[in-house]
Amino acid sequence: MKELLPFIKMLWPHRNWLFWAISAGTVTLLSSIGLLAVSGWFLSASALAGLSVVAAQHFNVFTPSASVRGFAVLRTIGRYLDRVISHEATLRLLSSLRVWLYRSIEPQAPASLYRHRSGDLLGRIVTDINSMDTLFIRVLSPTLVALGVTLVASVFLWWLAPSLTVLFLLFFLSAGLLLPLLTERLGRHLGTSIQQQMAQLRMNMVEDIDAAADLTMFGAQHRHRCLRLAENERLLRLQEKMARIEGFSTAMTTLLSGLAAVSALYVAIPLAQDSQFDWPVLALITFGVLAAFEAVLPLPHAYQLLGKIGAAAARLLEVSQAPAAVCFPTAAASSPTEWSISYQEVTFAYPGSDGGNAVEEISLPLSPQSTVALVGPSGSGKTTLAHLLTRFWDPDQGRITIGGQGLSHFNEAQLRQMVTLVSQKSHIFNATLRDNLLLADPQADDQMLWRALERAQLADFVAGLPQGLETWTGEGGSQLSGGEARRLILARALLKDAPVWVLDEPTEGLDNLTRRQFTETLFANLTGKSALLITHTQEALEQVDQVCFMENGRIVACGSHSELLNSCLRYSDFIGSQQ
Repeated sequence: MKELLPFIKMLWPHRNWLFWAISAGTVTLLSSIGLLAVSGWFLSASALAGLSVVAAQHFNVFTPSASVRGFAVLRTIGRYLDRVISHEATLRLLSSLRVWLYRSIEPQAPASLYRHRSGDLLGRIVTDINSMDTLFIRVLSPTLVALGVTLVASVFLWWLAPSLTVLFLLFFLSAGLLLPLLTERLGRHLGTSIQQQMAQLRMNMVEDIDAAADLTMFGAQHRHRCLRLAENERLLRLQEKMARIEGFSTAMTTLLSGLAAVSALYVAIPLAQDSQFDWPVLALITFGVLAAFEAVLPLPHAYQLLGKIGAAAARLLEVSQAPAAVCFPTAAASSPTEWSISYQEVTFAYPGSDGGNAVEEISLPLSPQSTVALVGPSGSGKTTLAHLLTRFWDPDQGRITIGGQGLSHFNEAQLRQMVTLVSQKSHIFNATLRDNLLLADPQADDQMLWRALERAQLADFVAGLPQGLETWTGEGGSQLSGGEARRLILARALLKDAPVWVLDEPTEGLDNLTRRQFTETLFANLTGKSALLITHTQEALEQVDQVCFMENGRIVACGSHSELLNSCLRYSDFIGSQQ
């Protein structure tokens, strides 16, 4: 399964931990085999020695009893070290996988990630990454441990009698090689289906939980609940089929181990009769062969999961190897001396879109420290122009400049420092108020944080909280009201202090009073900034320097709000409908 190769290569940085984990597992299994084999020999030899007074007097009970105690202690220590080291290695691997995945998808955000639903991305980051821990702890490590046990057991049996080694390898390889390959074949497509069904169920569950209020409002909660139960039932049926394969493999492994022990005993009895070794060695061989099969017992189930692991790996590679929508230079360009913005014959169509161009031949100059509002119906291209300025995408034709320099000249860190985005979708992380503010400037001290809160008119609210800046915001800012959340986003933008602002309907969803208060605060802080504002609220349109009305991806008219109301009928009709 070639999709697993990149993840196997990722094990190399953790090779020391993996080596000691495999070593501890091998020592544990060999100790278990030695404990059972020596105990069987010791009991048999003691029983035979008890038949004769002379033999009993000369029988050495100390060495074998010490061996039994030694193997028991070694197995206990080995089991403890195996669990500790293997889990440490697995957790380190999962940590590095998450960092790798984030670094892979971060350059793609947001353009290349729009084609994935949020629940789907969460499933890949959580479920698929967690599935990869099975690759080492259940597949690679037990396989390598089984190889080590096979080598040691074969050498020991060869020392006793070569025929025993041949017989042992026949059954041992059947249980440790042929049976895992058979279960992998049987469970390949089933494991893929289980992983896909789990991802689908998780994705839909996350989205249903996020939309619980809307589902209840529109009376769709029961229907969605039935759909999720049906999906869960399909998953249970798939898991039941997988459990049957696991039961079959466990039964076959038990059967092969029993046949191996009986066959070894059948071959060893004539050898004992020929005095090639003592009779108590028969117990050692029988119990040793039985104990050795503990090494291959987990392999059929592990290889049965390869289909599921492969599906998880394929999903991770799909999202991590997607090309980024834009490529930034590594070197920083010279900073602009003034902050004018210019769209020059810009045309853009979203990748894979059949609806034509989102914007077409847009030419729009913004003077330094001026505010321009984009107004128009949904789908007219307003947000597209905003996202092109933040370089989420590059235009198909034309160019966009800041201070006379094309956006492609700036590296990502430089452009992100120059342009800040404030919108209704700006994310608030489930962390403290301080942590959310420090995203804009990690070096900011408390004085700078409070100054930003004061300018956003949020300082009094935060000061009145029992924990102040250490107050947790909740998932997506759920512990804050709509107005408080927008002011927190505004404070974060003020802390960043970028010269160019892009505001995408920052007051959408707020009540009238809160919207007016937020708009007043916003414009009080736009002095000296070059701003592109997407809005349809009258109190904002009356304060901007210029309004551009858009329809069907084109700019229809430009002017002040009052001028457009008098000169452009479509604009006045649109504003009237919005009010």
